[in-house]
Amino acid sequence: MLEDIKAESIVLSNEFMFEILIEKLPQSWTDYKQQLKHKYKQMSLSDLITHIIIEDTNRKECVAAKAKTLSAKANMVEDKPGPKRYEKNSDHKKNNNNKFSRPNGTG
Repeated sequence: MLEDIKAESIVLSNEFMFEILIEKLPQSWTDYKQQLKHKYKQMSLSDLITHIIIEDTNRKECVAAKAKTLSAKANMVEDKPGPKRYEKNSDHKKNNNNKFSRPNGTG
């Protein structure tokens, strides 16, 4: 869009061009847009464009890395020994032999 404006020899202030670029960013970049609005007075237009390109690249890499870890986790099988339900207990055997014995020893 800015290239079209330059081709038509239309002169716009840098502040206006900064605002246009920042507002054209996706809605999901709201926090980044706010950050840029506070910084743009310290940057040139080419610096702003470079900054946006770098941020876009970083966001795409993060999404790709998350997708990769999710697919790796989806295929991963953990080998944890679970609790054994029917494990023989030595106390259980003692009680089984004396099924009808009373707790006080009288039988």
